[in-house]
Amino acid sequence: MNKLILWDIDGTLIYSGGIAGECMRAAMAQVFGATPTSERRNYAGKTDQQIILETFPDREPAELLSRLDEFTACYMELLSARHADLASPNWVLDGVLSALERIGTGEVIQSVLTGNLAPVARLKLELTGLLHHFDLSVGAYGSDHHQRAELVPVAAARAEARYGRPYVGQDVVVIGDTPNDIACARAAGARAVAVATGPYTVDDLLSHAPDAVLPSLVDTEAAVRAILGEPVGV
Repeated sequence: MNKLILWDIDGTLIYSGGIAGECMRAAMAQVFGATPTSERRNYAGKTDQQIILETFPDREPAELLSRLDEFTACYMELLSARHADLASPNWVLDGVLSALERIGTGEVIQSVLTGNLAPVARLKLELTGLLHHFDLSVGAYGSDHHQRAELVPVAAARAEARYGRPYVGQDVVVIGDTPNDIACARAAGARAVAVATGPYTVDDLLSHAPDAVLPSLVDTEAAVRAILGEPVGV
């Protein structure tokens, strides 16, 4: 396998219509108590651990993260209760299926690099019918570290252990819809491919100097060229 392709989930592969965010806020309230401010925070590009720490800035990080398993169980229970709302291919963004299928025919590993906690990532992909496209055993998750920039080495190490070869530099491709996805790739010397299907525009993403920017994944040929490192225009 020549490349390790790491996909972000929310805003890149799927859009959950705000359901996941509602469940996460409810789980935080149940486990950690009332938030110190009613201001709604921007979750885009952040890990779940980071969101918890930023939501309760007056609490000790160690105390908050010591209850991560409890939070995960609560969050999963709330998401599962919304199974009927989430279990739909309609949440999959346009062009995603074709891109996954085309890239999956090559000598590549497709997995995820996501701010979601690992069980949450699996559930979202399962409910939207995307799970079979990915080897989640070599993915990196918000449960691995609170800083997204630390996640590429986690996935690369898992892929090397499983497939018996190192994945370094441009062997690794990170695909996401936020500046944090770009920064995460840059921190590890990986290829950064940005997709303007989340809260950021093409121009917003271009200002962070990714290797390629796509308005969406609808143009399968353009998406494949961008992800695999062939020249592509915006």
